[in-house]
Amino acid sequence: MERGNLGRWLLIAAGIFLFIRFGTNFLGGDKKLPQPIGPSDEAVPMAAAARAPEVLCDLWGDRFHAQLTTRGASLKHYFLTTAKYHKAGKQFDISTTPDQELFQQLRFHFSNQLEKSTERQVDADTIDWTLVKSDGKTCEFSYRDDKVELTKVVSLNARPYELNVSATITNRAAVPLKHALTVHSDDWRYHHEVTPGAFRQSPLATQVECISVDGHATRLTAADFEPKDFENKELFPTNSRNSGTWLETPGAPALAAVSNVYFTHSLVPLTAPTKAPVCQAQIQDRYSPSYGSLDKDPNGGSLYRVRLAYPAMTLDPGQSASYSLTSYSGPMERSLLAGAMGGNHRADQLIDLGYFSPIAKILVAFLLKVHGIVGNWGIAIMILTITARTLLFPLTLPSIKGMIKMRELKPEIDALNEKFKDDAQAKGLAQMELWRKHNVNPLKGCLPQMASMPVWFALYRTLQTAVELYNIPFLWFPDLSSADPLYILPFVIGGTSFLQQKLMPPQGDPAQQKMMQYFMPAMFTVFMLFLPAGLGVYMFTNGVLGILQQQGVEWHARRAMRNAKGAIKVEVVSDTSKPGKDKLTPKGKVDDRPQLGNGKA
Repeated sequence: MERGNLGRWLLIAAGIFLFIRFGTNFLGGDKKLPQPIGPSDEAVPMAAAARAPEVLCDLWGDRFHAQLTTRGASLKHYFLTTAKYHKAGKQFDISTTPDQELFQQLRFHFSNQLEKSTERQVDADTIDWTLVKSDGKTCEFSYRDDKVELTKVVSLNARPYELNVSATITNRAAVPLKHALTVHSDDWRYHHEVTPGAFRQSPLATQVECISVDGHATRLTAADFEPKDFENKELFPTNSRNSGTWLETPGAPALAAVSNVYFTHSLVPLTAPTKAPVCQAQIQDRYSPSYGSLDKDPNGGSLYRVRLAYPAMTLDPGQSASYSLTSYSGPMERSLLAGAMGGNHRADQLIDLGYFSPIAKILVAFLLKVHGIVGNWGIAIMILTITARTLLFPLTLPSIKGMIKMRELKPEIDALNEKFKDDAQAKGLAQMELWRKHNVNPLKGCLPQMASMPVWFALYRTLQTAVELYNIPFLWFPDLSSADPLYILPFVIGGTSFLQQKLMPPQGDPAQQKMMQYFMPAMFTVFMLFLPAGLGVYMFTNGVLGILQQQGVEWHARRAMRNAKGAIKVEVVSDTSKPGKDKLTPKGKVDDRPQLGNGKA
C-alpha cells in the first residue's frame, strides 16, 4: 500500500468513526422535532392541597435498603448497602426519580386514562395510600373509597436485591366496573450523563428491555424513539392500552427492565387473573422548547420507561382480582442474575454481550472460575488473556512466519523498489512474482487472524460490561472499571505497542513502515486515556504475549535456518557494465532465484 493510499484509508476510518460518534449532530437529525408523546395516557396528578402527609416505609434486604412512599405505594429510594457500591463513602441510590411521583419504580396504575368511561374502577392513580404494616421486612399499603378497595404488599425474599410485590383490587360498587393494570419502572438520565465520552460508551448509557419467555431480547435505545419511528404502527399500535406512544413487543414477557451498563430495574410477572401482560417500552425526551433540541438544553434529559400492561378486566360487585410479580433492582453481577427470581426468568439475558455473546459467555464463565480460584480480578484478567492468546496462537503463527519470510526477502524487495520506483504497476507485478517463487502470500497470515477477531471483540465486550470490576482496585488503579487516573497505563501500553512495531520484520514501503511504527502506539495510547483500566490490563498482557510469541517464533526460525543447507542469501551488487541497472547475485542454489525481466514477471 502506498503512503498516499494509507493516508486516504486512515482519513476514511476517521470519518467513519466521527460519523458514528457525532453523525446525528452533523446531519441535524430528527431530534429537532418533538416526539408525538402527550399526557393522555399518564396518571392525573392530585392537587397538593388535598394530599395527606407522606409516610415512608423501610425495607432492609440482602445488600440493599429500600424506601417506599404512601404517595403511590411506589419505590422512592433504593440504596445499595454493599461497600463495593458506595460512592464517596455513602450508599449509592440507584433510584433516579425520588421526587417524580408519577415515574417511580414499582408503581401500579389501575385507572387506564385512555378509557373515557363511567365504568372505570379507579378514577385517578395519584392516590394517597395508608401504611398498614411496616416491620422492616414487609410494607403493606391500603386504599379505600366508595368504588374500590386496594391492597398492595411489598416484601423481602431470601435472594439479594429482590422484592416480592402483590396487589389486590376489590369492587365495592353496586355495579360492574373495569380496571386495566399497568406496572411501571422508570429511570431519568440527563442528556450529558448518557453522552459517550472519547472512545468509550458512558456507563450510564441506558436502554429499555423486553425479554420474552422464549429468550428473545428486545433492547431499545433513544435512537429507536425518533419522531419518525412512532409512525410504525406495528411497533407502536393504538389500542385500549396504548395511545400509539409505547413500543409493544410480541409474545409473553419473561421480564421488563430499564438498565444501564452496570445496574438494572426489572419486573417479572408471576400471576394474574387475566392473560399474560404485554411488555411496553418508551424513551421520552424532555427539554425546554426554547432550546429547540434535547442536546442544547443543559437540563434536558430522557425518561426511560417500561411497563407490564395487563388486559382490562371487569369485576362484579364484591369481586376481587389479585396480581403478583417480583422485582430485581441492583448490579448485574453474573452469579446473582443466574439465580435471580429462582433462575427461571432469563435474568441473565439482561447483560448485553453484543453480536458475539456465545463466545463472550464462555469467556465470562472462565473469568469467574479463575477469579474464584485466585481471588483477584486483575490477575484473573491476565490469566484469561494468556489463555485466549495461547489457544489462538495457531492462528497467529502463519502471520509471524509470513513476516519472517518477508524479512528474508527484504534485500530483493528493496532492489525492486529502487529498480521500478517510477513504475508502480511493474513493481507490483515483480513483487507478486517474487512472492510466488518463494511461496509467500501476505494475505495468508491475515486470514487466520481474522478468524480470531470475534474472540477479541467478545473479550473486549465482556470486560467493558463487567460490573464485577466496578470499584475494584488493582495495583495503582482505584477502580478497574474506570480509566487510569495517573495515566501511567496508557503510556506503558503505547510503549509496548511501539516495541512490538519495532521488532516486527520490515516490509513494504519504508515511509509507510515508519508511519505505522509511530501511528499505532500513539493510537493505543490515546484510546487508553479514556478506556477502563480493566481493558488496559488485558491490552498490556496481550501486547507482551504478542512480543514473546513473535520473538519465540523468530528464534526458532533463525535456528532452523542455521541448520539448513543451501539457504538463500541475497546481496545487491552494482552492475557497472550496465549503468542504471542493478544485478541480483544470489548465493546458494541458482534455481531458487526469481527470474525477473525489465518490468515484467
